[in-house]
Amino acid sequence: MEIRQLEAFSAVVTSGNVSSAARVLGRSQPVVSRQVGDLEAELGFVLFERTRPTITLTSQGAGFYQEVRGVLVDLQQLELRARDMRSGSVQPMRILAAADLARTLLCGVLADMNQAGDAYRQRVVVDEVVHETTASDVMESQADFALISLPIAGDDLQVHWCGQAPCQLAMPTWHRLAARESIGLNDIVDTDVITLLGRYRMRYHLTHGLVGATSGSQRRHIEAGSQQTALAMVRAGLGVALMDPFSSHGVTLEGIVMRPMLVDIPYRIGVVSQRSRELPDDVQRLIKRLHQQVVSTIPRYIDTDANGLPVR
Repeated sequence: MEIRQLEAFSAVVTSGNVSSAARVLGRSQPVVSRQVGDLEAELGFVLFERTRPTITLTSQGAGFYQEVRGVLVDLQQLELRARDMRSGSVQPMRILAAADLARTLLCGVLADMNQAGDAYRQRVVVDEVVHETTASDVMESQADFALISLPIAGDDLQVHWCGQAPCQLAMPTWHRLAARESIGLNDIVDTDVITLLGRYRMRYHLTHGLVGATSGSQRRHIEAGSQQTALAMVRAGLGVALMDPFSSHGVTLEGIVMRPMLVDIPYRIGVVSQRSRELPDDVQRLIKRLHQQVVSTIPRYIDTDANGLPVR
């Protein structure tokens, strides 16, 4: 089994056909076809169902692709490390983070470490994601770890810590509910509600609760693409916004108040990494400091296991 065969197989999977894979790899189409055929002969099973104009993975091919993807990622990382060693440069710390968490929780912890003289590498690369992060996103990245919303499934991922806290409701300071200490679903029966796109678990809980509480009422549901947009809409009087407690903590809320909801709508985050990746000491310190920060600052935060069950 040769690396070039595995590269050809992976390229066909991601490109959808042999001709596109050949262009990506800079090889001829017959060469790619032969390499995939030789790989199948060596494996003893068929990788693709060849139906024009595209080809699809067999069940065995899909399972084998999961293994191959990890091998190729590891090889790519090895190549990058070798390049850094040749040039004498120190490999940067790379972090994959949900955009809102990168701008709040991550920034705050890095600043605290900087002030305390807790050293980390001179070069830090933060790759923001604005969508729901998948196991593939983490496995295909060069990140040392990912700070993301959960759940996320993947046998090749290690969960370093995870936990959840109830969401809160953001509203203008002049809103009729701003004087309340907590808000129930019945309180927002006729109130326009803003949620964040992609926060599927949060949106499901909210929608499920609102259906029961606001049946027959007239209200508008607005979905915003980012926390900043949601808060701007709140300031403009377009409604109240359901906010996750992690990325809203420490944010400047001029003209806005945050109130807990009587119904528990949990939001879960955590830190995960590729199971095969060895994490340097400074990366492990940062992961620990992130956990300490949420434990000490996020109201009603609890640690959970990977399935969302409380850890005692």
